[in-house]
Amino acid sequence: MKKLLIIGTFIIGVFFGCSSGDSDSSFDQRGYSNTDKLVSAEWLNENLENVKIIDVRKVEEYDLGHIPGAVRLTPNEVFQWEAENGVKGMLPSGDHIAKALSSVGINENDTVIFYDGNSNLWASRGLWALEVYGHKDSRLLDGAWVYWSENDYPISTDSPSISESNYKFTSSPNTNLIASWEEILDSVDDPSKIVCDTRSPDEYAGKDVRADRGGHIPGSENVNWVNAVDASGQFLEADKLSSIYENKGIKTDKAVYTLCQTAVRATHTWFVLQELLGYDNVKVYDGSWIEWGNSDLPIENK
Repeated sequence: MKKLLIIGTFIIGVFFGCSSGDSDSSFDQRGYSNTDKLVSAEWLNENLENVKIIDVRKVEEYDLGHIPGAVRLTPNEVFQWEAENGVKGMLPSGDHIAKALSSVGINENDTVIFYDGNSNLWASRGLWALEVYGHKDSRLLDGAWVYWSENDYPISTDSPSISESNYKFTSSPNTNLIASWEEILDSVDDPSKIVCDTRSPDEYAGKDVRADRGGHIPGSENVNWVNAVDASGQFLEADKLSSIYENKGIKTDKAVYTLCQTAVRATHTWFVLQELLGYDNVKVYDGSWIEWGNSDLPIENK
């Protein structure tokens, strides 16, 4: 009887030790509020057989080498489209995204790991989209492809065998993650709310104009999205991140709205604020500057 208990305990330990549901303890020293949606290269290397990996780089980059078992999606085709009002780069319907996930064999209960070649810029858009539509477990690879490829982790050029699935989102979209232009306009004179503009300083100042008008939303603060990662593309420690945002008045007691040009950089900062720093109320302005800058809504360029 004692021997059976020991064997049973061993089997359970092995099962849970290999489970993709395990948190990644390698982030313990960084002080993050939550690491459920972030994995290290070491953790992923140990769990390659337990997860589904989505590479959102260009096809030619994928063909030169990718993480073993990774499938590829084109992010601006899957996680963006032109809305009925003509605004480009908006979040597509759940059916549109589900069809793409089905084409690469993703199922509703899969642990999905996103990575790209640029510090999780496009990867964060994919994760945010799945969060809106209710996928249970999606995560980013800290450092993305750059860290993985430069630190002797395995690389494959083989295309994995794909069995198409029939993915379906079953819950209502979480609209608490999305802000409209009306909500942004209401925030302009409200001290309890703040817009975090994640574009470059030149875009914010109106020197780099990518719409009919350049500049920024009145009262918004500029924190370039790249400030949240180090040279390797890994996220900074929590105390450094907190200092960056709080010094610009982007504090936990405020409702925060992130924006950029087409809400890609904005989703990266959303991830940092909500997941890593634990902000309670962060929304992505999906229309971002391509909508605001091409309208008659108020702007500043000083």
